[in-house]
Amino acid sequence: MKRTALKIAIAVNIAMALVVPSAIAEDYKLGVSDRLKVKVQEWPDLTGEYTVAADGAISLPLIGNIDARGLRVNDLAGEISDRLQRRSDGAERPVAAVEILQYRPFFIVGDVQHPGQYPYRPGLTVLGAISIAGGYYRPEFGLLRLDRDMALAKGEMRALSLKRCRLLAREARLTAALAGRADLPFPPELADRKDDPDIVAIVEGERSVLDVENNTIRSEQAEFEKIKALYNSETESLRGQVNALARERDSTQEQLKQFRALSAKGLALAPTVFSMERSLAQIVNEQLNIETAIVKAQESIALAEHRLNERAQERRKADERDLQQTKDNIAEVRARIKTQGDLLMEAQISAPAEARARLAEKDRRSGFTLVRKNGETTREIAADETALVQPDDIIKVPVIRSEPYEASNMLSLSQAKAEKADR
Repeated sequence: MKRTALKIAIAVNIAMALVVPSAIAEDYKLGVSDRLKVKVQEWPDLTGEYTVAADGAISLPLIGNIDARGLRVNDLAGEISDRLQRRSDGAERPVAAVEILQYRPFFIVGDVQHPGQYPYRPGLTVLGAISIAGGYYRPEFGLLRLDRDMALAKGEMRALSLKRCRLLAREARLTAALAGRADLPFPPELADRKDDPDIVAIVEGERSVLDVENNTIRSEQAEFEKIKALYNSETESLRGQVNALARERDSTQEQLKQFRALSAKGLALAPTVFSMERSLAQIVNEQLNIETAIVKAQESIALAEHRLNERAQERRKADERDLQQTKDNIAEVRARIKTQGDLLMEAQISAPAEARARLAEKDRRSGFTLVRKNGETTREIAADETALVQPDDIIKVPVIRSEPYEASNMLSLSQAKAEKADR
């Protein structure tokens, strides 16, 4: 019944706050940050929206600054009309209208749903301000969310546990890859869950990844051996050609030596000697070309081996980097599991205890404080829910604090039971 009465009272105050009493609105004195709408039928250049500046003035075209602080809207409208009449050299006095589009704010802090600043409304009470801020802080709704929060926390714990298992399996696979192993043993940390289908699937997945990596390594090694054998075969063939050319060169050199001796005695023609010298030069040149081809084939073998080793080094560096990242992720997941465990304990023990303590409080509260400026000074005023609020007021709503005795006792009892079970 008390809660229903409070809801009715809040609804009534909201309705009263929305219906601005004309007498209070007309008596409202302007201040800094009030947003106004000025309309002068005969002077359309002046029609528009204006905000009272920090010095209390508004700046209008044609007539300049007007100190609006402390004026009522009717007084400001009259001042605008008077200035326009003086500017028009005694012509008929124009009619100006001023409307408040948005009042300067009030502030509310403490035990409300949404503390902060809100536009003021004439006739606003403390209870109306609380309703604008979303009402009193309602921890009792947390009781309705406890089951959901615990379910979410348990789900997060399960997800983190599964992620930890994946990371442990990945760590085992990377360790095996760096060690050059062809198989992946079941990780010791997961040995107690060998019969869990999810864990078995995770480990088998990592084994498949390791098999793919090993197959890639074997394929690259086989490709290198194939290239190496091809170039070695070519090299052997070229060496055979070099040997044949060497024998031909020796034979040609011997013949050239003999023909030179005959030519010196006039028994051989000079063109024949020249022809044999050209043949010898061609043989030597061809021999050099083949030896160059042999060097290139050997360089190709060395380059293929270098690329094979380079890929192996890149794989190793990537595996080492991934292993370090995996270890960091395992540490992070373990910390998150511990945090989720603490939050779950909080949801199961501490939060319900605090919520029950708050629900035991009376619905109607007291001890409100209005912090109000008066010129350069500030004073605090004790107030109740029906007190009128003024612009720039700070409303302090007292916070209800529950004693943590029950929750702490329950937590200590739970810890004692856990320690006893460990022993």
